Amino acid sequence: MVTTKSNQLKLSDKIEKLPGVGDFLAKKLSNLGVIKVKDLLELIPHRLEDRSQLGPINRLIVGCPSVINGTIESVHSRRSKRGILIVQAKIGDQSGTINALWFNQRYLLRQLREGQVVMLFGEKRIAPSLGNPFFVKKLINNLEVTPIYPTTTGLYQATIRRLVTLSRPLISQFKDIVPADIRAKHNLPSRSEAIEACHFATDLDSLERAKKLLAFEELLVLSTQVLLAKQERLSLSAEPIVVDVAGLKKVAAALPFKLTDGQRRASWQIIQDLALNHPMSRLLYGEVGSGKTAVAMIAASAVVRHHRQVIWLNPTVILAAQQAETLSTIFQPLGIKVAQVSAITKDDYLDADIIVGTHALLEPKIKFNNLGLIVIDEQHRFGVEQRQAIFDRYPTAHLLMMSATPIPRSLAQSLFGHLDITYLFDKPLHQKPVLTVVFDDASRPRAEQDIERRINDHQPGYVICPLINPTSDPDPNLFANERKAVIAEEQRLKKRFPASRIGLVHGRVKSVTREKIIKEFKTGGVDILLSTTVVEVGIDNPAATWILVEEADRFGLAQLHQLRGRVGRGQIASVCYLGQSVNSPLAQRRLEVLADTSDGLKIAEADLELRGPGELVGLEQSGLPELKYASLSDVPAIERTHEAAEVILKTGLDNYPRLKKEVLQHKYGQIHQRS
Repeated sequence: MVTTKSNQLKLSDKIEKLPGVGDFLAKKLSNLGVIKVKDLLELIPHRLEDRSQLGPINRLIVGCPSVINGTIESVHSRRSKRGILIVQAKIGDQSGTINALWFNQRYLLRQLREGQVVMLFGEKRIAPSLGNPFFVKKLINNLEVTPIYPTTTGLYQATIRRLVTLSRPLISQFKDIVPADIRAKHNLPSRSEAIEACHFATDLDSLERAKKLLAFEELLVLSTQVLLAKQERLSLSAEPIVVDVAGLKKVAAALPFKLTDGQRRASWQIIQDLALNHPMSRLLYGEVGSGKTAVAMIAASAVVRHHRQVIWLNPTVILAAQQAETLSTIFQPLGIKVAQVSAITKDDYLDADIIVGTHALLEPKIKFNNLGLIVIDEQHRFGVEQRQAIFDRYPTAHLLMMSATPIPRSLAQSLFGHLDITYLFDKPLHQKPVLTVVFDDASRPRAEQDIERRINDHQPGYVICPLINPTSDPDPNLFANERKAVIAEEQRLKKRFPASRIGLVHGRVKSVTREKIIKEFKTGGVDILLSTTVVEVGIDNPAATWILVEEADRFGLAQLHQLRGRVGRGQIASVCYLGQSVNSPLAQRRLEVLADTSDGLKIAEADLELRGPGELVGLEQSGLPELKYASLSDVPAIERTHEAAEVILKTGLDNYPRLKKEVLQHKYGQIHQRS
């Protein structure tokens, strides 16, 4: 048992109680979420590094991590064209020699000496100008398989391993969350066995089996909370909204376009929900430009005609003002009063029928009269706590959330099973499809000629870059392309399109300036809106017919799909140019998915398939908690845990006290009773 000077240590003890952990080290560990000893042991290595493969220099395989053991024949240093310090040592063994390279490690010039025998872990790379060198990851003393932990600046792997080894006797204190019969069914270890294997297993199979248990735990807790949340929602009572069919027809007739069949179906589905005696919790998913706002307007009018108030939340001041203007244009002639509340504008809202605003509407001092419906536009852009604040105050109000972030059907019935989901597929009839073109540097001139033609025809558009400023971080491999940045790209675009008016928008531009530039863009004063992904949602300019996304392979598919939705909103055929910067089959396949389909659900399913263990882009913003061990793209695991949760709830959660404790204290279960 690990002890301090006077007491035995427990998992619940602060990390400072471990020998050798002072304030400085505790602060570094806290950056990784390690506050207690339990957190340290739950800090799982993200991989094992095999430093046991010793071989002769002349048998090294390019790109394969290896260990070489040889004598230093010479040492020198130089700087690359980008200013990176390169330390180079010529290493020889009985089979041959190779140049070993380190980057930005000046202290090695004092340590490495000719004639010294060293053991190096790294890999051989193809770089003819450097003599196809051996890129050194670490000087080592022993051949071993080593766990590699997540870390932070100033916190070393050796320090984490020392503390984990020191805490090893406490692993037996871990209690099981997954019931024994479910573990047996899925061939899962106990929690203590899993934690032990994660830190001290020397083979990949043991580590993967341990990680499988921890991922199963996370998803089981999540799935149980989803099912509980739905049970609780159905147990609440709400006043049914009696539908005024004649009034709804007036609203539909006042719209500037004819409703599509999909919009009519979605509207009717929501209206039927409003007529029930429990609060609606519905997510309206639709492609960008599919007409979600029109559907929500019909639902809002039904609630207003039942003498209930509606609040309409938008993520930004710009979008709130845009939304208030749209609603006022349609509703005021029908006798429905619209007010706006944001950090900039605060109308008299007490007697308003529909109150449009930003998070300012969530302030406790804002009171509503007989609130009947909460509409949340782009719901994932609101913090979960922000949403929960208003649900707590008005638990029986109906809830309609809108999002263009697609939820794959494979997840809709499991992790999002607490929501009723309406899919809005067809776009308004007046909108043209968007042509998607993938281009590289060789075909860039052709893409820019088309853009120039469109600008000359008074068709503005967007250029999107992944960064604000060019990165100044040293790149140890020396071969990566510099990522496009809006600051540098602005200068290039001024030379390429000298007669065009360019507006620069990104997260560091003051909101007043940003709003002014966007207004100029919408009114014809800007030809090229150069931006980061702050334009991903909400900016509506029907005149814009083109968008060019630099280094598109660095964005998620769902994000690219939303960016593409900025165009194709008018009657002129539009185009989306996707710049390819990574020459790999996977990068090519991902962009081909976007070129082949405009169906957001198919794109989301492709993200599940192609991103592998990574998280689905967009879904991490949907309000789901951050997962430490599991992946949202592991659909089979999600389905297995959902089935297990159903069985557990049928048996009774009280029969599983350890699981129940996790379920009740976990944030997702609390926050998502309504969302």
